[in-house]
Order: sequence, then C-alpha cells, then structure tokens
Amino acid sequence: MANEVKKTSGDVARTDDRQNDQTGPTFRPATDIFEKDDVVTLAIDMPGVDPGSVDVSVENRSLTVRGTIDAPAPEGYRRIYAEYGPGTFERAFSLPDTIDADGIEANHKNGVLTLTLKKSEAAKPKQIKVKAA
Repeated sequence: MANEVKKTSGDVARTDDRQNDQTGPTFRPATDIFEKDDVVTLAIDMPGVDPGSVDVSVENRSLTVRGTIDAPAPEGYRRIYAEYGPGTFERAFSLPDTIDADGIEANHKNGVLTLTLKKSEAAKPKQIKVKAA
C-alpha cells in the first residue's frame, strides 16, 4: 500500500506510509486555488497548526508547505482514541514559469494558510500603443 492515500474525517487525506511514532501521520490538507488578473491565491486548510510551525519553501520551482500539529491530551488525561491528532500537514505544488517565486506572500489565520503568488512581469498581458506615422 505504499503511497496509497486514504480519506479520514474532515476530507483530509492521510498517507499512512509516512507515519511514524514520533511525528504521527502526514496529512495532505485540502487546498483551494483561485486566480485573478496577475495573482494566484492558495487557501490551504491547516486546522490546529501553530503559525510558528509553518514552513513554506520554494526549490527548483516546487512550492512545499509543511506544518505540525500537536494535540496533547488535557492535563491528567491520556489519549485512548483520536480520529484527528498530532501529525504533520504537507503539500507540494509545481510552480509554472509565470509565477514570481520571490514574490510569494504567506498569511495564517483561523486555521487557513493563504499564499499569494504574484505572476511575473513577463506573464502579465501587455498593451502596445500604436503610434500614428
């Protein structure tokens, strides 16, 4: 079953082959992608992830997003069952040449990581003025 993705509650895919005892399962967060003029926006669900644990990186035109969730049991209790607990959110995207990798902005609010990807100047439509001779 290597690399087989299974659905869990909340429509978050979990890849079981990447689970280990120290970090828990790796979740593939749901992502919405929107485009407007010269901007592409990604809204990535990362509930329970502390903004300080989020890592966004670009290498070789690959955008990778990671964040860890720590869901400790309440003080004095031990966890006996959990459908959603400690683990790592991870997702990777291939960036087209039209995206300016240096202009990516990230914002984390209410469990959603929003990435704003600006298109490069070369990808923007250009209007050419016609001069009268």
